[in-house]
Amino acid sequence: MIKIGLTGGICAGKTNILSIFREIGCYTIRADEIAKSIIFSNKPGIVSEIIKIFGDSVSNKKNGIDKDAFTRMMFDDIEKRNLLNQFIHPLVAAERKNIIQDLEKSNIYNFFVYESALLVESGIAREFDIVIVVYTSEEEQINRIMTRDNLTQEEALKRIKAQFPLSEKLKVAHYAIDTSGTFEQSRSKTLETFHLIKKDFNLP
Repeated sequence: MIKIGLTGGICAGKTNILSIFREIGCYTIRADEIAKSIIFSNKPGIVSEIIKIFGDSVSNKKNGIDKDAFTRMMFDDIEKRNLLNQFIHPLVAAERKNIIQDLEKSNIYNFFVYESALLVESGIAREFDIVIVVYTSEEEQINRIMTRDNLTQEEALKRIKAQFPLSEKLKVAHYAIDTSGTFEQSRSKTLETFHLIKKDFNLP
């Protein structure tokens, strides 16, 4: 099974590209899906560790994590975000490896595509056979963030700047997909990339 790491900046179009890979028969999963299932699991050990990092205001009355407060604090405090990543990343990595092992045993899928905004900066890019970086212009990112999250331009830019520079992600990319155009244009570029990857591994 060929393992593909998919990454890029916030609102660069990663989710759309991932959906195209799913459509053409790849097994796909997002790091955020795994992380959120852990963070919002309401398991006492998880909750207590997150409260230790962010403080009591991040919890809700049901002894879980308040999603809105958590998201706000994640983007407002770089130091605390880094502490959370140090705690969560090993748990996410363990779950990712379990999924890959199960898939390899099943022998159903030829391609595993893992989408993670932190693929490069977390150091796990080297665990994948292929790294794809999805990108668009900063202006388009800002517009998408403002529309999606109902944020001001300043708030949107703050979220972009809180991430690892795109230039550094592109340095480790085997392929890059520009999503500045329409969805159909992005789809065409993704299918072309997939065709090239199959050629890389001599697959029909």
